Amino acid sequence: MQPFHIQRITSVTDALIAQINPLLDEHWDIEQGKKFLSNPDNALFLAFSEAASSEDMVAGFLTAHRLQRLDKLKAEVLLYEVAVDEKFQQRGIGKALIQAVKDWAKEVGADNVWVLTYASNAAAMRLYQSAGGEEDPPGTRMFTYKID
Repeated sequence: MQPFHIQRITSVTDALIAQINPLLDEHWDIEQGKKFLSNPDNALFLAFSEAASSEDMVAGFLTAHRLQRLDKLKAEVLLYEVAVDEKFQQRGIGKALIQAVKDWAKEVGADNVWVLTYASNAAAMRLYQSAGGEEDPPGTRMFTYKID
């Protein structure tokens, strides 16, 4: 098993984007990526596999958003997306990415981290539970409003 390390990314190169793209649902957009990375309430964490060559490889990523509240909870962090390259799965990378976002949440004064997934996504359910997440009670539903 190759070792890996997690890093919060605040800028990217074309070479890094090329490594991230296969993990994304949609390819990196230069303008949107700049906006995302320039906002201190957004976070991009990358897991790097420490390769035998001189360059580490991107093995996974996680994006999150700090959400300011107006009540006693102060702030929350939405774990928006996490993905680990198939060849690096089952090595603890997903858990390490989640730990990194929990550490960041503490740094930015958030009271909790939360994530949404489908109950039918067995891999996500296992990951979130194994990383210490507590499932919401049955009946919790999310509504989405499409903006044209």
